[in-house]
Amino acid sequence: MKKSSAILKAILVCALIGLFTNAASAQNVPTKVIYFLAGPKDHAGPEGSGRHETRRDLLVLQHCIDSISNVKGVKIVTRFLYNRTALNVDDLKGVDAVIMECSAEGSSKERTNPIFPPSDGKTYDKATLAYLAQVDSLHKAGMGIMILHWGITTTNPKTTQYHMNWFGEASLSGYTHNPLGYWSVMPIQASKSHPILRGVGPWNYKDEIFSRMVVNPADPNRTDLLTGVTERSNQGAVTDPLGIASAYEKNGARGVLWGGMDYHSALLNDNYRRFVLNAILWTAGIDVPKDGARSTAKQLQLSEAKPDNFDKLKPEGFVLK
Repeated sequence: MKKSSAILKAILVCALIGLFTNAASAQNVPTKVIYFLAGPKDHAGPEGSGRHETRRDLLVLQHCIDSISNVKGVKIVTRFLYNRTALNVDDLKGVDAVIMECSAEGSSKERTNPIFPPSDGKTYDKATLAYLAQVDSLHKAGMGIMILHWGITTTNPKTTQYHMNWFGEASLSGYTHNPLGYWSVMPIQASKSHPILRGVGPWNYKDEIFSRMVVNPADPNRTDLLTGVTERSNQGAVTDPLGIASAYEKNGARGVLWGGMDYHSALLNDNYRRFVLNAILWTAGIDVPKDGARSTAKQLQLSEAKPDNFDKLKPEGFVLK
């Protein structure tokens, strides 16, 4: 009996040690906060039309991040806000990455961009400049920033300056092109070791991609990630591979501009979705899994593409994958 009692005590002690160890380990797991900010859907039809779905796109991406099955060693907390109008940084404090999809800051006299308010296209008042300086300080302290689709375009010189500092590039109205076409996208072989490209292969899909950026030449902090060509677009053919995506990291601060994400249904494409999710993880300082983020986007508000007038331009033999 004494021997059995000793064995039982030993088992209980081991179990308690295990519980305390697991509790301590759970407390040591870092938390990463990803904040999805959607600007108002202000063109391309009503919500549900399938294009410029700022709210729905980010809700799907939030759902995918929340349900990723192969990210280990970190607790991910996500937040979502539609039509942010704050001119203070209180809600941005403690955030590891801000993911925005919106219209250009200068596209309307009404607020369209979650970070940058509208202006006269030339300057901002002192209060706004002070607020933007606080946003910049948060970024320099490690808050990653990723902007999707038309929101990457700037008109105000101050906004352009911040984009150059955060992303090493900027999309300028009147210079940057936005061909809407059937794109063939290819990861850049020389950049395949970058975490954002893990598990990402080439893909074909329909999209409007803001491209032809103003860049800092030979900036060592920028890594070009993707090229694309389109035989048929509303701006003619793009037959020479065009750089369409890059990642920027400087002193621990990370930034990504992605000019795609027009068609909501594009998120059904596995390689495309993996690229975007990998970029979100990387922007937040989360280690991207070896084979890329594993997720599904077939839940929540995601629907197949609706035919539009552009479909008649689909190149012969083009197959969506």
